[in-house]
Amino acid sequence: MRDASDTNYNLKIHLYGVQGSGSIFMSRAERRDYHDLMDLRLLEQVFKDLSKYARPDGQINCTLEQILGGELSPQTLRAYRKRFDIEEARVYGGWTTCVRIETGDGHDIVIDLGSGFRNCARDLQNEWGDRGQRHLSILGTHSHYDHTEGFDQAAVCFDPRNTIRIYGNRQYLQAIDQNLGIFTHEVDANLLGVQTPLYYEIMPAAFESYEIRDLSRYPPPEPGNDRLAQSYHHLSDPIRIGATTITAVEVFHPAPCLTYRIEHGGKVFVFCTDHELRHGGDPDDPKQKASMEAEERLRQLAYGADVMYRDGQFFRAEYDGMQGIGESRGVSRVDWGHSCIEDVLEMAEACQVQTTYIGHHDPNRDWAERNWITEGLKRKSEQTGLGFKLAEAESIIML
Repeated sequence: MRDASDTNYNLKIHLYGVQGSGSIFMSRAERRDYHDLMDLRLLEQVFKDLSKYARPDGQINCTLEQILGGELSPQTLRAYRKRFDIEEARVYGGWTTCVRIETGDGHDIVIDLGSGFRNCARDLQNEWGDRGQRHLSILGTHSHYDHTEGFDQAAVCFDPRNTIRIYGNRQYLQAIDQNLGIFTHEVDANLLGVQTPLYYEIMPAAFESYEIRDLSRYPPPEPGNDRLAQSYHHLSDPIRIGATTITAVEVFHPAPCLTYRIEHGGKVFVFCTDHELRHGGDPDDPKQKASMEAEERLRQLAYGADVMYRDGQFFRAEYDGMQGIGESRGVSRVDWGHSCIEDVLEMAEACQVQTTYIGHHDPNRDWAERNWITEGLKRKSEQTGLGFKLAEAESIIML
């Protein structure tokens, strides 16, 4: 993978939001632990630097000005601090699901509109500047609130120069439209102002809807009879945005959910959120069969990918209800729609995915435990020769 400053890339992937089920931020205790760790790392570097001035008896034979490079002041302290390259401690949590992809031929693609989309939209507006043609393609996975909540107040929605094309299944388009009316130009009077004070009349961007559906099983209605979907895209047909090819498959989740494979210049990124490899007791249960079929579709889609982002919200013992997460009690999480970390690792290894980022973190899992998981994933990477990491918000992946 390339450095994030590299301008020669096929896919530049920004992880704006990787948190599952709701936005969370470090608690006071976690912030204290974080600062303690950073302080310790800094002090180790400072005293290592001071040791250069020490005589054999340990006494330091110099002035403070010599060490700092000037008189004591905020400016000299900052300059002194910049001498040390302190490894930043990991930060997890943050905003809910939103990933932006910049393609090598200049297209902007966003997957999901969780709370991370507000920061993503701000960056897009700043980067577009005075550009005349301002187009954004959005790939929606499913309708749940943690994947749509960042849309209504995103800056890109309020600029009339912008054209926003949204792909998704019908539930996803409905979830975006029902409180805002951006496609239908209609909001139920009982819903207007309930979820948000905003609606289509004060959102001047141009919005286009493309429903992804199995047209062989569910033919579209007669032209003019569907105000929600302006166009239809057959599930088995690739979506093409410039030189980028996007393939969608359905995975297993309580709400209909899509997973995407994005290919550009021979590089492949697979984005799979909110999929459950179900561990039920009855192999003949229709849900169990549907889950296994979806897992097989996902494996075929992901085989040989360069990078995969996949939901791994639980460990198997947590999924089975044998233990809780953080301070929560143990409860069975069968049919919650999320996968076990152990299953993600096994699948990624079987499919020879080069690097796997595990996301959709459970909001009850604290910072210390996520650090512990990361250390385990580093050992797994060393053992297999493949990359395994917990996804971290505000990180960039270059392909």
